[in-house]
Amino acid sequence: MKIQSICFVSLCFVIGACDFLNPARPTVQPDTEVFGHLISSEELPDNPGSFTVKLQVGSPRMVQKAAEAEGKGKPDGNSGIVAELLVAPSTVVLKSGMPATLDDFSAGSELVGIPVMGTTRMVGEKTILVSADLLCDFETYRLWRLPRLDGAKTEVREDPAMINSDGIEHAPVPLDGGRILYFSARLRQGNEKGVWLGARRDGLMPGEGADFALERTYRTEWTKEGWSKPILQVFKGLEGVPQLRISWVDPSESSCLVSVVPGAEGMPWVGRAQKEKDGWGQPVPITGSEEGDAFDAVFLAKSSEKIVFSSTRLTGSASDLFLIDPPEHQTAMPLEPRINSAGSEWGARIGPRNELYFCRGDRQMAFWSNMVHKVAPATPFRVPISGVAPTADGKWAFMSYSRLRPQEPDIDIWVAPIDSDRNLGVAVPVEDWNPEDAIEN
Repeated sequence: MKIQSICFVSLCFVIGACDFLNPARPTVQPDTEVFGHLISSEELPDNPGSFTVKLQVGSPRMVQKAAEAEGKGKPDGNSGIVAELLVAPSTVVLKSGMPATLDDFSAGSELVGIPVMGTTRMVGEKTILVSADLLCDFETYRLWRLPRLDGAKTEVREDPAMINSDGIEHAPVPLDGGRILYFSARLRQGNEKGVWLGARRDGLMPGEGADFALERTYRTEWTKEGWSKPILQVFKGLEGVPQLRISWVDPSESSCLVSVVPGAEGMPWVGRAQKEKDGWGQPVPITGSEEGDAFDAVFLAKSSEKIVFSSTRLTGSASDLFLIDPPEHQTAMPLEPRINSAGSEWGARIGPRNELYFCRGDRQMAFWSNMVHKVAPATPFRVPISGVAPTADGKWAFMSYSRLRPQEPDIDIWVAPIDSDRNLGVAVPVEDWNPEDAIEN
């Protein structure tokens, strides 16, 4: 079996760089993954919530075994070099692909640290200093970066009767306190070209030779037996378009807003559709959104006219959030600079008090009381979530959680409670959340 070289490149750096160092001061080094065995973790006395995690740098046992099987000898992973990783609240910490704490790792655990760009330093010949953007067990890392090492496999989740699968489930729209859920889904490209992963739901299978996945929205509701089988949402006149994503639904489920991506030849647009006996009618484009692409539209709370949506019309690449506010503004206006930045803002959702939840790059944010707030589940470290959508009563937040995988993340839908100060509690996969128990408590 051929081994991907990333592990050996990393180890060659941390071992071979010593000849060029001045031991009197920290020296900037190229950023690279750090592999090692856990020695200790200690909270910083002057910075509560941040920790120094020490690793004995060395090649993972699985890498050593595979190298020996190929006759390449045993990599020198025990050079006496120690890596000191700064693990802060902004660090993603994962074990078996799930959010973890440092207490979840026992001494000797094989860990991998990925540095924040530009933070790798070396002191003397035996100590590496790194601010960690990600800290995870080697099993999580190999499923992400070394999927062919020792035949690494993940669990197979392809049941179309479930919500979460090996594919992409995202863009949740909860109704009735979370008992009804609309969500969008598509298949995910596997390690080999032409291999698609995820639940084979109605409407998702790509055509022969297609290099992109179709995306559709589904509806499920809570019953005494659990979540019902997700049902495809069909729109008249749009059966063949590559992407249809519902982003807002009226509480009575009589109308919705849907993003339409017609393909390479057309521009994404948003429309409003009315419910009919056999599905949704043909969406009518939203007046005021036509001056460029538009997607992920939502009405403000208790409004049937004011709409927020995303568009790249200002830059052609990075997306911003826009407001249609008739009769004051008949055309879409970009939101204020505190919300729109030089990066991408997307995924707008509205809370019951007109809180604006949105994503900025890969961070979940929200705007209320004239301030932008970070939004995160109640964990010591950063959880990779996006697309937070609160229920109309403001008690629960549905969101997307990203699992690390080789081609693209495996995205699932999770749920967390919201307290009176708008803080999120601990998030769990939607299948582990019982609306009846949660609402009663």
